[in-house]
Amino acid sequence: MKPAPTPLFPVSEALEARLSGVPLVVMLDVDGTLAPIAPRPDAAIVPAETRRAIATLAARDDMRVVLVSGRAAADARRMVSALHVWVIGNHGFEITGPDGEELVDQQVAHYRPIVAQAARRLEPQVAHVPGVFLEDKGWTLSLHYRIADPAVVPKLRAAVEEIAAQLGLRLTHGKQVLEIRPPVRVDKGTAVLLLGLKLGGLGDSGACVFIGDDQTDEDAFRALRSRAGHAVTVRVLHGDETTPTAAEFSACDPIEVRAFLEWLVRWRT
Repeated sequence: MKPAPTPLFPVSEALEARLSGVPLVVMLDVDGTLAPIAPRPDAAIVPAETRRAIATLAARDDMRVVLVSGRAAADARRMVSALHVWVIGNHGFEITGPDGEELVDQQVAHYRPIVAQAARRLEPQVAHVPGVFLEDKGWTLSLHYRIADPAVVPKLRAAVEEIAAQLGLRLTHGKQVLEIRPPVRVDKGTAVLLLGLKLGGLGDSGACVFIGDDQTDEDAFRALRSRAGHAVTVRVLHGDETTPTAAEFSACDPIEVRAFLEWLVRWRT
């Protein structure tokens, strides 16, 4: 059994030391981490106070801020609306820089029309199911069923599994969401290592912290803890949630994440 993660607050001197490198790369999941979980993706909002803290951190010369989301990169950027921010979107399948530069693995690019074909096949099967929402993110598909009748989920899952298998795509599961992705070894873990190295957070003089709340964030926790021992990993457990995690630390909710970001602003200043 994995040990329970250590509460993030109060921030210890040992944790301060691990966050003191330059640059400090702050990597943040969006839904459930910055924005409270919402019934539908289009209803999620990152509070103004959180956006303000992110903007302040991103403007500092000794820090880099990266959003790491299952959303399309442009959508995640819209939600936070801060300058100087990098975005890992679609669970790692796309990376965009502050100036709009785009990094897409050529292995992934091959599958974009196949993902579009999956969307065309799946949409008629779910369009009339109450509480089910298909999110087409170009590089991946997300089928949300948070507000659907639980009785429809097995049949829904079977339909998605069949389409993914027919087209040679990969199916993964998140919090009341099914994800169809290209069958390429790309995830939040590979993406945070790639960008963390590029931005200097995983080098000897740098520092890195990643905060997330979903099962897909576990890929990033495991990758960072195995390849960059000084990196700080934080799982948002939403109150009394006891989900097993590879993260070293825990936070209670997006409010505590915001408190940590505001603490970083004061501490690094």
